Amino acid sequence: MKKNAFTPLDRTRYHLWKGNIVKIPGQGLGCSLGQKHLTGFTLVEMLVVIGIIVLVSVVAVPAITPFLKGQRLNKGARIVQAQALAARVMAINSRENRRLVFDSTYSKLSIIGTDTTILAKAEFLPDTIEFGTSTGSWTVGTSTVSFDSNGSADTSTLGTDTVTIQDKQGNTKNLKIISYTGQIKSD
Repeated sequence: MKKNAFTPLDRTRYHLWKGNIVKIPGQGLGCSLGQKHLTGFTLVEMLVVIGIIVLVSVVAVPAITPFLKGQRLNKGARIVQAQALAARVMAINSRENRRLVFDSTYSKLSIIGTDTTILAKAEFLPDTIEFGTSTGSWTVGTSTVSFDSNGSADTSTLGTDTVTIQDKQGNTKNLKIISYTGQIKSD
């Protein structure tokens, strides 16, 4: 027996080294020969996990897509309602008429004063959402709703009391302007 060498006592993890019994990890009956605490995933395990992820995504994407389309329409409606509320509040606070300009060419909303100065940052509808131009005498280009200092809305220049927003697939959302309160209600 060599002086500084391991001496196997049996087929376990315990060996004799310099006269002391020591435990060597990765050896013995519980371990295959040459294996030393290897951790990780096998190729088969990785392929199974990737297969499950692909299967779940194939099932989930068609279910989520209509929900996201509806969310874009709802976001567009919230933008129109927020801009109308801002124009109404500006009219009441300044005691002057303010106009909300609907630009159907660029899907943009602006608030302007009586002297056509822009009073607030222009807001744009989400990418795939645009103003519907098929209702009333609404024409392509710009149309306005005027808010009086008492908070009421004048839709005579718009030609209708309903603003329609739509996506590229033809899904629509109607926003009704209540003239005597200046509020916009969504359907």
